[in-house]
Amino acid sequence: MIFYKYSRRVTYFFVFMLAISISGCGGGSSDTSSSSTQNSLPSTNNVEEPLVSAIQYKDLFKLIDTQSDQTALIMDAYGVEGLHIVCSSANVLSKKNGLFKCNDIPLNIYLGNFKIGTISKLPNDKIIYTQDILNLPRAATVHPDVTKLSMILQSLDENGNLDDGINITQESMELLDNELANFTSLQKMTLNDVNNAINNVIEARKANDVNTKLIKVSPKDAQINLTNALANTPPKG
Repeated sequence: MIFYKYSRRVTYFFVFMLAISISGCGGGSSDTSSSSTQNSLPSTNNVEEPLVSAIQYKDLFKLIDTQSDQTALIMDAYGVEGLHIVCSSANVLSKKNGLFKCNDIPLNIYLGNFKIGTISKLPNDKIIYTQDILNLPRAATVHPDVTKLSMILQSLDENGNLDDGINITQESMELLDNELANFTSLQKMTLNDVNNAINNVIEARKANDVNTKLIKVSPKDAQINLTNALANTPPKG
């Protein structure tokens, strides 16, 4: 796949060191992932230039504080629009930049009709990362289950350009629903299952529109993009 390069102001060394420090502990938190799946995923030891700049993340995270009517934001390589969030008082889709309002806990989060996780306690920074959805430590950016979900989210971004946010349309979500109908959880999917689901969604979109911009993101690039986002998360108590 083509890994886009932009002018960036992020400190690559920091991302490199973060990736090395977490690669050793990211794979041990889930007892549902098979060892063969873990071994098939690359680490981020050879970190390339990240896709989104530090200044873009700074602007994104400001939205949490400036839009007080929003509870939190859903985050992967960037804010994720189009995820289904259910709590006792609301049934909503995450908006542009991943913002959503849901006043009650727990939060059940879905890819279309496919449940991917439950948030039982909102993080202090009000940012819900892919790792948080899967009840894994924030540092687990190279965990196999995190990588599988990151690949799906990043690959289905409507314009294939993560630096302006991840937007998953209803059309892509309905196609993904069909691909995931035979699975009960992301943890039970292999990397090959995820690859097939992504490929089938993209091919179906291309059949309807040859100009579709969906681009499959590799495991390595998905890890790099997510690691970069985490490295730029502002510290909060």
